[in-house]
Amino acid sequence: MNKVTVEITEHGYSVKVMLDGKTYTQVYKATEYGSKQVSGDDFEEIEEIDDDLYDALNSFFGHDVMHALANRSS
Repeated sequence: MNKVTVEITEHGYSVKVMLDGKTYTQVYKATEYGSKQVSGDDFEEIEEIDDDLYDALNSFFGHDVMHALANRSS
């Protein structure tokens, strides 16, 4: 089974991609000006992640939700 799991809090977010039995992850933490990847894989360098999936994963969805949650906490 292929799937993508996203977990988002006001402090950051993580993305886990499972493709053909392999798992790739990225973890981002909130910064003063947005977010920064602090651990995990470089999805752009992984051959199994095609351009369409990479573009979808590289959207601002996680970032936008993280900031919306942070604004609720303020």
